[in-house]
Amino acid sequence: MDGSDAARIAHHVKAALAPPSHACEETYGLFPCSTSLPGSIFLVFVYGMLLLKGANLISDGSEMLLAIMDPGLIGGLLLPILGALPDSAMIVMSGLGGSQAKARKNVAVGIGTLAGSSVMLLSIAWGGSLWVGRCDIEKGVAVNKRLTRPYDFMTTGVTTDSATMINSHIMILSAFLYLFPQVPTFMGYPHDPSAAFWGGVACLVSLAAYCAFQVVYPELQKRQKEAAHSRMMKGVAMKAASQMAKAAGTVLIGDDGKVREEALRSLFVRFDEDKSGFIDRDEVRKMMKMVLLASQPGEDLEASVEWMMNEMDKDHSGEISFEELRGGMHRWFDELKKDKGF
Repeated sequence: MDGSDAARIAHHVKAALAPPSHACEETYGLFPCSTSLPGSIFLVFVYGMLLLKGANLISDGSEMLLAIMDPGLIGGLLLPILGALPDSAMIVMSGLGGSQAKARKNVAVGIGTLAGSSVMLLSIAWGGSLWVGRCDIEKGVAVNKRLTRPYDFMTTGVTTDSATMINSHIMILSAFLYLFPQVPTFMGYPHDPSAAFWGGVACLVSLAAYCAFQVVYPELQKRQKEAAHSRMMKGVAMKAASQMAKAAGTVLIGDDGKVREEALRSLFVRFDEDKSGFIDRDEVRKMMKMVLLASQPGEDLEASVEWMMNEMDKDHSGEISFEELRGGMHRWFDELKKDKGF
């Protein structure tokens, strides 16, 4: 290697390490940009946090809607559209502005990212949930919350109902929609407009069919509504219990962030009117009437009584003991604290 080759290499290295000679252009004249790796990482982090915050707001709002409205219409029409809105908005916005070639490149990156996230949901997230939730299998049925053979992959797993099985098949079938643009690419036609058109038509038809199916058969949405309603009722009951304890001159949640035993004992004595050592159904009815009157006046009283008995009466005796009340209140508080609902 002579001196000219060394000078040429040094020039290329210097050019590669030198900062860019031109500043980047702000996207749409508004969003900041960066040409350095640390700046790009920072922007990715900021934009990712904004998207995460938006997704959480959509999720929280969806649960609130499910708690008060019809699960078929909300879960079958509104939620699928809201769930797909952030991804669709990113792809649409990436194709706006700039030249046609730049727009095509940006949209291709967006579609590739969306496809990768869908594959991750169908593989890592789905498979991981099956792995974490697996239990012992006895006579073809999983024994809930019992795993005595964690390294035995043949006699542990999960069992599902027909609704979950149907929705898992729908998830798998949705992945085949990506074949519309991919097949022409494999055949040597990477920019076939007809493939994009028919792929879009197939996606819209599939979305309409999925929404119609969820409206007609809203089984999973009903479960989500029941879960959302249960979380809401737990929050209402805990807040009402805290107010009652405060009115009685005590505090339900101590400085250590735990439910206080003496406050629970005071509440139990208050509602155990006949001093039997148990809260029977009639006493639960009076208790729930006070809770609902303060927070949820339009709630069905008898349904709330049944819900409370199912939550607290673990031995199905028809009465709630102090131990059952204490265990239930501790469980509720831990769940609500985890969900930041109390």
